[in-house]
Amino acid sequence: MKNLKAAALTHLGEVGITLFAFLGLNWINELVFIQLEQSNGISWVFIPAGIRLLSTMLFGLAGFEGLLLAGIYLNFWHFDFHSDFRAWSGAVAGALGPYLASLLVKHWFDLEPRLKGLSAHRLLFTGVLCGLMSPVFHHTFMWILTGHVNWTALSAMIVGDTTGILIVLGLAKGLIALAGRYSLGSHLIRRWTFRDGMKRR
Repeated sequence: MKNLKAAALTHLGEVGITLFAFLGLNWINELVFIQLEQSNGISWVFIPAGIRLLSTMLFGLAGFEGLLLAGIYLNFWHFDFHSDFRAWSGAVAGALGPYLASLLVKHWFDLEPRLKGLSAHRLLFTGVLCGLMSPVFHHTFMWILTGHVNWTALSAMIVGDTTGILIVLGLAKGLIALAGRYSLGSHLIRRWTFRDGMKRR
């Protein structure tokens, strides 16, 4: 029972991290790259897209759920969409695309925890795959609704998502590497300190 409760709390925590990280980066993106906005909710640089892939790769289903909640909040209470179908489909596409991309990448590359094995070439492939899947899903839903495709908006979304993904994944991989070095350094310091203490005794 305790394990089940701990697992549930961990899952909710991962959903919350994804939700607030996405909303935070969306706020930063609008401040920094507002001039690169192609249309409402679509930008030529979209950093939050990096959280989409990173959260689904690290948290799995919890990442998908956090992204879905973030998409629902933004599409209904932040962006000015005149269609509920547009709002719902955008939220689903923004969460489902990265989730499926992360599953495919994990299967193809047999990635280890902390994204070990994700080389520069694989990182580029992963970013491009996710940068394609979410916009394509999004505009497929729009085609169902309107009967036509806005190719300029689709291109902007692909470029923006791919750029944001590569920026965030690159930074995350660097931070993880630094954290690993710091942990190793701390371990060595503790080991040397212990040895010195034993010698003095």
